[in-house]
Amino acid sequence: MRLPFAFIKRDFLIATSYKTAFGGQMLGILASVPMYYFMGELFKGTGSGLLGEYDGDYFAFLLIGMAFLDYHAVSLHTFNQSLRESMLMGTLETVLLSPTTLARLLFYSSLWVYLFTTFRFCIYMLTGLVFGLDLGDANLLGGMAVLLLGIVCFASFGIMSASAIMVIKQGDVFNVLVSTASLFLGGVIYPISLLPDWLQFLSQWIPITHALEGMRLALMKGYSLGDLAPQLLILCAFAVVLLPISLIMFSLSVRWTKVAGTLAQY
Repeated sequence: MRLPFAFIKRDFLIATSYKTAFGGQMLGILASVPMYYFMGELFKGTGSGLLGEYDGDYFAFLLIGMAFLDYHAVSLHTFNQSLRESMLMGTLETVLLSPTTLARLLFYSSLWVYLFTTFRFCIYMLTGLVFGLDLGDANLLGGMAVLLLGIVCFASFGIMSASAIMVIKQGDVFNVLVSTASLFLGGVIYPISLLPDWLQFLSQWIPITHALEGMRLALMKGYSLGDLAPQLLILCAFAVVLLPISLIMFSLSVRWTKVAGTLAQY
C-alpha cells in the first residue's frame, strides 16, 4: 500500500507547487458556474419536454454534465501523459525491469488525478448550491457507484490511447475521436432525446451516455442503487468488455516495442 500513497504524495506536492495553475483552475470553476446558471435561466419556464425527466432544470443538467466530463477528459490524457513523461525521462526501460510493472505505474500515476478531479467536481457542486442547485434528494451512494464504473470505462479508452502511444508515438487522433463523439452524442450539454433517432441509437454505444444519465438521476432525483440498475448494468457490460481489451492492447504494445527496440523512443 505504500507505493500508491507515495505516488499520490508526489503528485500532490507537484500540483500544489504550481499555485498559479491551481488558482487558475479554481477561478475557472467559479467563473463557469454562473455562466451555466444564466444559460439555465434562458430555458427556465419554457416547459420543454426534453428535460421533463429532470424537472426542467437545465442549470443542474448542464452543471453536472460539464463537471462530470472532467473525469472523461482526464482519463483520456493522464495515461498518455504518464507514459510520455517516462519516455522523455528515459525511465521506461528501467520501470519494466523493476518489480513495478508499467501497468501499475500508469495506475498509480492516475490516482492523484482522479482524486483532484473529484475535488473539482465537489467545488462545482458547492458553487452550484450558491446559485440554487438543488441536491436535497441526492443519493451519494448511487452517484459513487456510477462514478466508479464510469471511471473504469473511461480509463479503458485512456489505456487504449496509451497503447497507441507505445507503438506510433501518437494517440491524439484517437483521443479527439472519442472526445468529440462523447461530447456530441453523450448528452453532456443537451439531452440525447434532442438528436435524430439514428444518432440516439449510436449514443447508446458510448459509456458516458449511461454514466451521465445515472449520475444525474442519482444527484437530481435521488435514485437508489436499485433504481439505477439499468445504467449500472450497462456500465458493467462496457467495463467487462473494454477493460480487458485495453489491457491486452497495452500488453501487446509493450511486447511489440520491446521486439522493435523502440521502447524508450518518443
